Amino acid sequence: MIQKWNGQDKDFTNRKVIELPKGGKDPIERICEAYGFKTRQALCRHLDVSQSTMANRIMRENFPADWIIICNLETGASLNWLVTGNGVMFEDNKQDEIIKVSHKIITDGVIAANGEISFDKNDIPSTLTSPFCVSSEGVRYLVDNYQGKVTDGVWLVDIDGIFSVREIYRLPGGKIKVENGKASFECDVSDVNVIAKVIIKTELLG
Repeated sequence: MIQKWNGQDKDFTNRKVIELPKGGKDPIERICEAYGFKTRQALCRHLDVSQSTMANRIMRENFPADWIIICNLETGASLNWLVTGNGVMFEDNKQDEIIKVSHKIITDGVIAANGEISFDKNDIPSTLTSPFCVSSEGVRYLVDNYQGKVTDGVWLVDIDGIFSVREIYRLPGGKIKVENGKASFECDVSDVNVIAKVIIKTELLG
């Protein structure tokens, strides 16, 4: 089927016969490789899915099309390589445009390292000094280490050894208000240890 596209004749015949390959194990391994994860468990934490969900996809040979799209958008890895294993992981020197930052996950107030996450350099402000990524309760945050006075905004904080991401408002007299739903409270600014400022917030669906 020949159609006009951008003023040129294009052959769209192949799109009628495109079939996704069967099986989930190999593409999932490629997704792990693109992210730089050494284990599938790390990928589960990154995608916020259970290990049983991933195991079911592998055993039932369900092709992970949704995870491949997420991986392509987050890492810039080639769709052709992710889907088929053919070609190269990064095309047209795309690897040069990728920046990897450390990833941490907060569970019950405890923060722990969880590999790395890749970003397109164009998606990260050049003014950041030491960015890293934090995941908590199905939300992922790109944050930047911060030293200075606390201002209105969203912050990664340490309160009595418990880590969380909270919205903070500066009040007169060296006070701040920490938003936490019904548990919101006011305190002295010195009572909260501000770790990093949130730059980008991404909610994970599903």
